[in-house]
Amino acid sequence: MRLDDRWRYALLGGLASVPFTVLVYLTAADGVSPIPIFLGGALAGYLYEGDRAGTRSVGLRAGVVGSLPAGWVLLELLGIAPALEGPVWFRVTAFAVALLYVTVFVAIAAGLGALVGLLGARTGDWVARKTGQGRPPTVGSE
Repeated sequence: MRLDDRWRYALLGGLASVPFTVLVYLTAADGVSPIPIFLGGALAGYLYEGDRAGTRSVGLRAGVVGSLPAGWVLLELLGIAPALEGPVWFRVTAFAVALLYVTVFVAIAAGLGALVGLLGARTGDWVARKTGQGRPPTVGSE
């Protein structure tokens, strides 16, 4: 399976932001910051050489990939649900509500991550165009 350039640069920018997102989460008292996702999107947008529609796609994808740690954070909630005391119906309901909450929150986090990644990619593309930096050739374009 061969990845197209949009996915290649989106994965590069998105995965580059993940360790920094986790680091911010582990060290900051106020939770996760969107700055690593923005910078990952900016990296992807800077490196991607293509039209503006492609840059948008790269940014959205990089943001979704960069927001993956949100799911890891919310898995802690699912770990708490089985530890609840009470009748079986209460524990099953609590777990179902926690699962629904996690699903909705991950969808919201992915959407916000996509938006932040898009803004970062547009910024990175703008910087690349303004500075006139020669972009590296894509794999297989030689």
